Amino acid sequence: MADIPSPVVGDAPTSVWALESPTVGDRRLARLAIRKVPFRIGRRAGLELSLPYESVSKEHAEIYISDAGLRVRDLNSRNGTFANEVRVHDAPLREGDMLRVADFELRVVRLEGEAKAPPDDTAQMGDFLPTRAERGGGRELVELLEKELVEPVFQPIVVLPGRALVGYEALGRGRHAALPESPLFLLEIAEGIGCVSELSRLFRRKAVEVLVGRPDLPMLFLNTHPKELEHGGLVDSLAELRELAPNMRLVLEIHESGVTDPLWVAHLRRELSRLGMRLAFDDFGIGQSRLLELSDVPPHVLKFDRSLVTGIDQATATSRRILLQSLVRTASELQVHTVAEGIETESQAQTCVQLGFSHAQGHYFGQPVAVANL
Repeated sequence: MADIPSPVVGDAPTSVWALESPTVGDRRLARLAIRKVPFRIGRRAGLELSLPYESVSKEHAEIYISDAGLRVRDLNSRNGTFANEVRVHDAPLREGDMLRVADFELRVVRLEGEAKAPPDDTAQMGDFLPTRAERGGGRELVELLEKELVEPVFQPIVVLPGRALVGYEALGRGRHAALPESPLFLLEIAEGIGCVSELSRLFRRKAVEVLVGRPDLPMLFLNTHPKELEHGGLVDSLAELRELAPNMRLVLEIHESGVTDPLWVAHLRRELSRLGMRLAFDDFGIGQSRLLELSDVPPHVLKFDRSLVTGIDQATATSRRILLQSLVRTASELQVHTVAEGIETESQAQTCVQLGFSHAQGHYFGQPVAVANL
């Protein structure tokens, strides 16, 4: 681990980089100097910044220095690293930028003068960051549900190799003045007060409502929360969507972690077929890939997690390419469409074509946008 160079004027350091976070109640502002790089952030104890919360991956992200300055790199985290609310894999950091690790927000600052040496104590900063209970938001979340203060945005999905638009994934955003717009944050609050299924259903319904009367639009991919698979009501909520939009081409995404009971998945697939909907497995490959369930009850669409796609065009990813090519070939033999998620460059797109992916999604093909911009 190397010392991080400070910005200098002549030979004298003038400031140090630090992370700063708002705290709860009357606690003072929490600050942590970035004194050495790489500066790792994650759930695991012993890192430069340890955040012991389930939404944070064991090793989530790292801050490092390049010739161009300070940068942040996501470490294939489950819930993402964001710079100024844009999910990033590797991005520059500048003074004033908001860095979000899962649902924890940190501001990148330069400290001058007396503030130049804040306590270098990771445990202290972890103590100052608000816990789920301290963050609260339950009352505001109930109000959000009652007033339906959410807005859908839509990210394109394209066919490979031609790249024609074939669908959109609907992503929810909060629109309550006292709450962040991040669906991850909102779903965590909702889970804490026992209404996560209601919020997930609201996100889906709003996405369908704003597109009713748009017969020109292609397939619409709708998300679920894993908790919905444990309780009743999911199929009934989908039947309501079908009544709302009889002719809309709908695809339901369920997370890989929810694909644990082949009999239940087979039941869900039959119910979706009855409703004229299709089934997709989302984030395939981030945990234990459900190969047995994939062969017993194949979905219509298999979406490969972005962690498998990130850096797939690099020479060091040879083994991963071999694995992906094998999985894509197996899915193709089962007549399952394969979507490469998280594509950010032309080189990644070309590699995914070579691997046999039938479809792709990612910022390279389009950012999530509001319905007015479709």
